[in-house]
Amino acid sequence: MKKLAVLFLTILLGLGFSFSPTSVKAESVDNGSFVDVDSSSADLYNSNGDNLGRKVPKNSTWYLGKTISIKNTDYYQVATDEYLSSKDSYTFSNRPEVIKVSSTDGDVPLYDHNFVQLSDVALAPGTSWYSDRVIFTPDGMPFVRVATDEYVGMWYVMQQEFSAKL
Repeated sequence: MKKLAVLFLTILLGLGFSFSPTSVKAESVDNGSFVDVDSSSADLYNSNGDNLGRKVPKNSTWYLGKTISIKNTDYYQVATDEYLSSKDSYTFSNRPEVIKVSSTDGDVPLYDHNFVQLSDVALAPGTSWYSDRVIFTPDGMPFVRVATDEYVGMWYVMQQEFSAKL
């Protein structure tokens, strides 16, 4: 009888643990930083800065491995010992969210990925926008994307809703 009770208790504990909630951290290519090619085509370089004789197309996106500096130019690792120059590309992180323009002093300026102000577009105060990525100036100031190559400085907006991308 004692053996039967121990067996029964073991089965109950096993079933209990099988239904207990677990926390799992999933990693995917949606996490981390990426490199986007913004020139008509970008040359690939090795870690010494030597041109590898291969190119990648405009608007192609690559997972960022690490950043190195060669002769005062940043290079972004996109494969084993293969790098894109910051002269042909820029880095970003995914950040899906809805933002609201918080300025009440008039229209809010938009910038391209090089942080050059766009003269033909602006955001109206009080409007909400979906944003999918964030970029940073060399000084660390964040800008979020609201349209293709149109970014707004985070100091002009407040976050309405943020959702982690799985």
